[in-house]
Amino acid sequence: GGRGMCLKGWEIFFLSAAAVLMIFLGTTYVRKKHKTGRKEIGYKVSATWMAVLPALYLALREQSRVSWLIAAGTIFCMTADALLEVHFVTGAAVFAAAHVCFIGGLLCLASPAWYTFVLLCCVYAVLFAILRPYIRKLGKLAVLGALYVAFLCAMCSMAGTVFLKLPGPSGAAAALGGAAFVASDTILAVNLLGEKNSRKLDKILLVLYYGAVYLLAVCRYLPG
Repeated sequence: GGRGMCLKGWEIFFLSAAAVLMIFLGTTYVRKKHKTGRKEIGYKVSATWMAVLPALYLALREQSRVSWLIAAGTIFCMTADALLEVHFVTGAAVFAAAHVCFIGGLLCLASPAWYTFVLLCCVYAVLFAILRPYIRKLGKLAVLGALYVAFLCAMCSMAGTVFLKLPGPSGAAAALGGAAFVASDTILAVNLLGEKNSRKLDKILLVLYYGAVYLLAVCRYLPG
């Protein structure tokens, strides 16, 4: 779980400042995107950078496998944020790589148990039920989509496993991050494939996504 130590005053300030800046940059991105109709990639990537910073700092300080894997996951997320706007399939592939890194990091914290597979199957079943009407629209990309969902569900079930094995603030942050990631990606798929292009869904999606990346990035600062 966490590093089992209390946060220093400046660490609390650092994590709080990163969260506040992430909210500011994320909301600016949404506002500008809908106002100008442009991609506004700079704001989008800068908001994710606020999760990369604490994850990267911990990795450089600890030099542990778990912290490097989580930091790599956040860097892949930030890269994918930009790529999604340019070439969607490439962006999604980089997001899949981010999930693989997060899975690796979570595996360093806890080993899979029988309930990990139960969780995985439950999440996959729920997502399949929600996304089933849109599968045909994917055409040739359906296999890649199913593969991506598998990585996403594995990451979520491992985050849940970390919480069940280490039920403290650190495990709770990881589990919430995993769940928020699944929710944001599901909304993204419905918004895109369902051609809803709803601004309200877009805002909810981004709150969940930025929350997910931030929680996974900082979970190991917390005790547990």
